[in-house]
Amino acid sequence: MRADLLAHAIALSEKLPAKSYAINLCQDRYLFIVAFLAVCLRQKISLLPANQTAKTLADLTVNYPDSYILSDDPLNADCYMAYDLLEKSNEPCPLIDTDRPLSISFTSGSTGKPKAIIKTWREFQTSAELALERFELQNQEITLLSTVPMQHMYGLETSFFWVLFSQMTLHNSRPFYPEDIRKTLADLPAEKILVSTPRHLKICSQTQDHWRAIKFILSSTAPMDSRQAQQIEKKLQTPLYELLGSTETLSFASRQASKSNKWQPYATIQLTQEKDHFVVQGGHIIKPLRLDDTFKIHDKDSFSLLGRSADLIKIAGKRASLHELNQQLTSISGIEDGVFFFAKNERLSALVVSKLAKKTIIKHLRQAIDAVFLPRVIYSVFTLPRNNMGKLLKTELEQLIQTQQMLATKQHYRIPAAHPCFAGHFPNNPIVPGVVLLNYVQQQLLAAFPNHRISTLTQAKFLHPLLPEQDFSVSLTQSSTHNIKFTCMRDTETLVTGTFIIATKEEKSHD
Repeated sequence: MRADLLAHAIALSEKLPAKSYAINLCQDRYLFIVAFLAVCLRQKISLLPANQTAKTLADLTVNYPDSYILSDDPLNADCYMAYDLLEKSNEPCPLIDTDRPLSISFTSGSTGKPKAIIKTWREFQTSAELALERFELQNQEITLLSTVPMQHMYGLETSFFWVLFSQMTLHNSRPFYPEDIRKTLADLPAEKILVSTPRHLKICSQTQDHWRAIKFILSSTAPMDSRQAQQIEKKLQTPLYELLGSTETLSFASRQASKSNKWQPYATIQLTQEKDHFVVQGGHIIKPLRLDDTFKIHDKDSFSLLGRSADLIKIAGKRASLHELNQQLTSISGIEDGVFFFAKNERLSALVVSKLAKKTIIKHLRQAIDAVFLPRVIYSVFTLPRNNMGKLLKTELEQLIQTQQMLATKQHYRIPAAHPCFAGHFPNNPIVPGVVLLNYVQQQLLAAFPNHRISTLTQAKFLHPLLPEQDFSVSLTQSSTHNIKFTCMRDTETLVTGTFIIATKEEKSHD
């Protein structure tokens, strides 16, 4: 199989455009690897975007004009990849310069604008060899099943380089739903490992079906608390190991969270503290790299992760980690997802995906966290803006927070008697036309959802008239992703209720 892979890559490399960069969007794992190797053999650089949205791809082509797209989607490919188009070459494999730039990956944008990270073959190979040594996988014939995209650094490391430098076999699929994952694993040989993410594994652990034997599970992208790790191990009946790393560092440490919160660095990796920051070096990390996280170093072979430096907060003289607070929030039974954030009053609020009453959430949190960190306001939302790896995207999260704050605020208005809407409208006994009230609702709605448009008005019920110079308020609630309910009030009297349907400006109408 490896000989076929190399023959396919050599043949493709001879046909690739002469441009400097190849944007590899292949979803099929084998086709991705063939394309990735072919670009390497051509001595060009693979670009691996964090997602495949139109904006991301447009930005890439602007920032890397000497580029083209490799894809197994014929509608989005300059160079189309398909099995029936693969050819084999009998030419010997060219030597690979292990120190030249091999790929450019991009951080998720969870902390702001994505950064471009260059990696070499030597870095990938050294990191893979250290990881394989840690898990004793060098000489084992094991099948690796992954739910992680190949374009993500975690997916690229484990699905390609770990397999390439061992005797493991990569299963060429990317199951998404828990039942698909369970069935795929059940059909594989006895020796297999699952590579996934905390959110995926949490959902898998909530299924009712039986999971057949797995050698072990790997997780990354966000640390788990011990309770969640224990729940996953109990349900899937196998050890769960976590990898610590990033797009900048690759993986460099591991732990079994169900048994210890301490991380063990790979052999030859050192984590040290320099004044108020931490540095990792050794192994595949050739130059000392400053980390954005805060740690407690126990000895040269273990450390604890306290959280991102920006996540450490202080309120009323007390300190906490936003990461730990989020874990306490999402560990509450009945909460699908949630996140704390700072409100304008320098106290914490929270977004939650849950049907639980807010007082119930507060009751559970009181038992787990200090009172000064309890959320002053809890906003119920339908989903949080996470990418395909489960990471929250900073810009989208900030927009969601702003929207929820606006929705929770009643806006007050007064229509003056001189308003032109009263001309000829019930002379001597003017009332505000219903269309004018709806116009105020629309303005407020579009201010709360600036990236949306109004698709249609599905319902409007006029209960009482509004007179000139009378104060009234408009309040909005989001009953589903696209449905916005509105209420117009005069003091305690309801004037109008109804529902608008909204759509993003790129979406087609819901009419």
